[in-house]
Amino acid sequence: MRGSHLRCTACVALLAVAGCGEDDEAMSDPDTSGETTDDTASDPGPQSVGTPPAAGLKKLRSWEYRNVMEQVFEGPVTISRALPEDAVRASFSSVSAAVDCYGPTDIEGYETIALEVAAEAFASSPTPLEAIGCQPAAPSDACVRDFIADFGLRAWRRPMTEAELSKYDNLLQSLAGIFDNDPVKGAELTVAAMLQSPYFLYRVEVGTPLEIDPGVRKFNAYEMASRLAFVLWERGPDQALLDAAASGELTTEESVREHALRMLDDPKSIDAVFRFWREHLSIDRLTLTNYPRSGATPSLYAAMREEGHYLAYQLAQPGADAMSYLDADTTYLQPELASLYGMEMAEEGEVQVDPTRAGFLTSGVFLVSNGHPGKTSPTRRGKFVLERVLCRTIPTPPADVDLNIPDAAPGEATRRELVELHATEPACKGCHVLLDPPGFAFEHYGPMGQMREQDNGLPIDASGEIDGDAFNDAAELVSVLKASPDAARCVAQQTYRSVLGTVEEDEELPYIDALTTSFVEMGHDQRLMIADLVASEAFRYANGLQGGE
Repeated sequence: MRGSHLRCTACVALLAVAGCGEDDEAMSDPDTSGETTDDTASDPGPQSVGTPPAAGLKKLRSWEYRNVMEQVFEGPVTISRALPEDAVRASFSSVSAAVDCYGPTDIEGYETIALEVAAEAFASSPTPLEAIGCQPAAPSDACVRDFIADFGLRAWRRPMTEAELSKYDNLLQSLAGIFDNDPVKGAELTVAAMLQSPYFLYRVEVGTPLEIDPGVRKFNAYEMASRLAFVLWERGPDQALLDAAASGELTTEESVREHALRMLDDPKSIDAVFRFWREHLSIDRLTLTNYPRSGATPSLYAAMREEGHYLAYQLAQPGADAMSYLDADTTYLQPELASLYGMEMAEEGEVQVDPTRAGFLTSGVFLVSNGHPGKTSPTRRGKFVLERVLCRTIPTPPADVDLNIPDAAPGEATRRELVELHATEPACKGCHVLLDPPGFAFEHYGPMGQMREQDNGLPIDASGEIDGDAFNDAAELVSVLKASPDAARCVAQQTYRSVLGTVEEDEELPYIDALTTSFVEMGHDQRLMIADLVASEAFRYANGLQGGE
């Protein structure tokens, strides 16, 4: 996974063109990316066991782009084009954003959006110039340069260097000259250019090499402000973060934790944790396009996703027990989905459920998306449990193995018996002995998630064993999973991946060990664990740059 970071080495060159003249020298020397009061000469570097991941560029995801646009222009903006699709790697869009780059079509789209949004802003009253008290008579008026500096700070999330400020000041005057020396038109087009810069389209967080060990980089105060804002609020830093960065804060564990806790107390932080659970549990992937099934309807799938969203939203609340995703006994149902579950509801709403429908692993979105058309898949359901609940690595099956399991005649065999027979083949046994046992626990749930007592006219056996613990059905398996230390560690590990946008290497595991300890000690409060993570050395330092120095 880490090798794919090499792709972003090429991003810098591509985006230099997209940045309306962003020069190669500025982009190839990351240490020019903003003024800072940080003193890396005296910093001793990371003191804990563990090596942080590499630093680099991160694409703005589509919702982050919208949020930052509205933040910069202090209100709604019109985005006329579809934004680039947010890909997912290792379950998370943040991991993809750290290794993928914008293509030429994406850049063309952002150019159009930048021009349109800038034109809209300067056609409004007050214009962005007037908003800071600037009414220039000529492009060379001093307040115009002040405007560029002010806009640059908000759009690029850091102060512009003197060289950058002079370049964009000169650009504004040149553009104004094309339009009868109109400073307002020059400012509009200069803003559009700045919105196409890599410093706007990417989170440029590269750190500064430490004098004691140049291989280790420390993120400066403005980079930390940006990192905190995007991780916790999915947008650029607010004025309090920018002020803290200007005063040299955000360079110590204590200062970062203080600001992180302030931000986590803000309702804006709910969205990021909500998104974590939606991505981690793959809730939004349940669509008719991805999972065409007999009996599925758009409204039924929407109801299943809504049930998943309800759970994710509860988990995102302050003080929530993150491990309750396994056994939460309150859910939100539409009548159509309630009927599938064997319940009667006249209208949608919250409902208490018994253990057979408690938690995510008994929900329709999990059961349908981990099955086959018209039949269950103990193997897929078990694979989800092992990989997403316990964070275990399952080997890829050999390319020449036949994965198809023939159907049995009515009354001849259950799905479990067919899978067990398939697993006796030498080439299949190694994986199936791991995957199938937890998956068998869900055989009482049919292909669409409906309860059943028989499969193919025969009684269902949902018993099994995992890690030496026996279970008779899904509810008992859930109890076993919730008691497993691996399940809590997995939430910590997945949180680490989502926050840092990386798939951890072995040398990062001590950070995850420490996170797990605090997560358990804090009663599985994921939000407090995130505060610990962003204050840790794994978040404040980096081990070199993606793709090498």
